[in-house]
Amino acid sequence: MSNDESREAAAPADSMAAELGQAPANLRAVVRVGSEFLLRSVDTMVSTHRGNLLSALVFSLVWMNNVRHITQSSANVEYGAPDELPPDALRHPVNVKTIAQQLGLPYETVRRHAQELIEAGDCIRVGKRGLIVTAAVLAQQQRLKGFQDSLPSLLRFLADLKRAGYDFSPYRRPHGGTVPLPPQGGLPSNARALLRLGMETIMHNMATMAQLHGGDYLMGLIYVAIWIANVHHITTGADNMRFGTVEEMPPDTARRPVTVNAVAASLKLPYETTRRYINRMVETGLAVRVDNRGVIIPAARMIRSDHILAAIRAYHDVNTAIADLYRAGFDFSTY
Repeated sequence: MSNDESREAAAPADSMAAELGQAPANLRAVVRVGSEFLLRSVDTMVSTHRGNLLSALVFSLVWMNNVRHITQSSANVEYGAPDELPPDALRHPVNVKTIAQQLGLPYETVRRHAQELIEAGDCIRVGKRGLIVTAAVLAQQQRLKGFQDSLPSLLRFLADLKRAGYDFSPYRRPHGGTVPLPPQGGLPSNARALLRLGMETIMHNMATMAQLHGGDYLMGLIYVAIWIANVHHITTGADNMRFGTVEEMPPDTARRPVTVNAVAASLKLPYETTRRYINRMVETGLAVRVDNRGVIIPAARMIRSDHILAAIRAYHDVNTAIADLYRAGFDFSTY
């Protein structure tokens, strides 16, 4: 039995029925919007790391692990302002083995990228305890640009969610910690708190996609990049809600094929690496070539139980993200 068949058999029928019974009518519309946000965020991450996706992922997971205890506590708001970074003394070092496990990548691959980050001055080793990204590094100009670019992307994500029929009603009432959004172009006083939560959501969503592919982050990202390119015209158009339910998805004839070169360029991955992954996807039936126009993720594949459960988990990730942003003081009153 293949790995895909094993995952298919592992999904209990009664659990699937329960999940489907609670799935909202706009689940797929919301998940498509969330995946667009994921890919934009990956592009921003990579742009600050000399176009290297793996270095960007390692760097992001190092700093996120350093401050996760802050992100998940009331201290997240305390260190929420754009110029208010947690001091290095509060950052918990993380070892390369942990990052490798989180990424589902070989230890040696992650160790090599971590060493390159150290040599570039992007992170430091704290004795035998592990790595940290210092506050001084996060305050560098190129990091600040990525930080500033993140807010418009988040606002676009929320606007797209609203268009996809997401129910913001539980979060519209301001609370004591709510921070009104400043005039266009400005950062709110809780911007760092929002960024940390947003990055947790992005990496959690990437992990969900990786789990669908045996823990392989690159396979998960390439899968998302192909699928989103196939249906981008639907996600951003009037038909997003038409194909909103978990069972209702765009037919293959409506999916626009994407080339290997376009996928490689979108993820800033080497062409040969991308080609090798996509060939494997085609060989296993995960992707289908459409003449010489490129590849698609077929609807028949996305209706499998493992893919449906991944979509449901991705929807729950969006719910968690909105609730976390609300607690951190994001102003949803206009949504």
